[in-house]
Amino acid sequence: MTALTPLTNSSSPPGAPSKARKIRALHIIHSVCHGGIESAMLNWVRGLENFTDVEPYVACFAGDRGLEAAFLRAAETYGVRRVYQIPWTRRKPFLKAARVLAKLVDELEIDVVHTHAYYGDMLGAILKRYSKVKVVSTVYVWGKYELHRQIMQALDWLSLRFVDKVTAHCEETRRRTIALGFREGDVPLLIAGFPADVQPPSEERRRELRREAGIADDEIFMVNVARIHPEKAHDQLLRSFALVHKQHPKTKLWISGIGWQYLENELLSLRDSLGLQQVVQFVGHRSDLWPMLHAADMMVHASHVEGVPIAMLYGMAAGLPVVISDVGSIYEAIRQGDTGIRVPENDVEGFAREVQGLIEDPVRRKRIGRAARRFVEEEYSIEVAAKRVEVTYREVLAR
Repeated sequence: MTALTPLTNSSSPPGAPSKARKIRALHIIHSVCHGGIESAMLNWVRGLENFTDVEPYVACFAGDRGLEAAFLRAAETYGVRRVYQIPWTRRKPFLKAARVLAKLVDELEIDVVHTHAYYGDMLGAILKRYSKVKVVSTVYVWGKYELHRQIMQALDWLSLRFVDKVTAHCEETRRRTIALGFREGDVPLLIAGFPADVQPPSEERRRELRREAGIADDEIFMVNVARIHPEKAHDQLLRSFALVHKQHPKTKLWISGIGWQYLENELLSLRDSLGLQQVVQFVGHRSDLWPMLHAADMMVHASHVEGVPIAMLYGMAAGLPVVISDVGSIYEAIRQGDTGIRVPENDVEGFAREVQGLIEDPVRRKRIGRAARRFVEEEYSIEVAAKRVEVTYREVLAR
């Protein structure tokens, strides 16, 4: 585990930072592959550092089959200087991890520990046994998962009863958290926000990016960014794209993400059985999504479970029209026909029809893309999101 000498000395008691320094917040995450939760957390860290009086630190579970590697690479890309590593194994050594975390909290003079995802929330709850530090947890989604993750959600619900503040990543998750027994006034909404600071390229540069990707000028290039997990409905996406490609042969689809290898193998078999070997590529994790997004004509995102997906915000910030399944809190960012297009869950043919409509109407395609970028810039800024997080920290520390 990385060690760090505290940046300043302080005689203030735990949980009460002096006015001479910023609030110190340590973000904790258990990451099995880099995805939306990881991106949301890293966006907050970057926003807190740039726009608030919060000094953010990051720690992740590490040591279990190297699962943390993708997150560590992504953190480096985001400019996070160092990530503290909490020792972890397949045996789930929570008590040992909590003792290590308590020591780290003491060394860094942390005021708030902010936990993300199931195991992070559980560790935060156990940490209260070893430390008086304040613990804030963010819930991202209550979803329709397989049995294992249903059990994990139940354990997460129990853990959240022991932390100092429960927050929600989107309005739909906030509503469901309240329905699960948390008081309405005690669950603030912390939007992830998005740093729309990467400007769209010139048309000349865009054509160059397309040539580098092997996309012809007259082809329609679609992208999907999502971890390879069952809830991301890649099987439906492939079937919808097969219908699109039949009507519009000059179309290509790239699927960017990592996840469950057995599922990716099944999806590759489905792709081949649909005759899409030459036009659908699984391109893995991209540490820099912008070249691919700037070369694309639209984003397609089928799903069964979502909050407000960071991948969707990437596509919107790149000025792409997004066709997406209408689940979770998608409606918070996708205003039908304005900033994107929502399609009922599992509607293979309806999804294909909406994509075909955009292919056949390039003027509408560009109009929606421009509106999508404006939405991210004006209503989902990382500065606004980071300041909401800071307010939550101050409220918890003032108790």
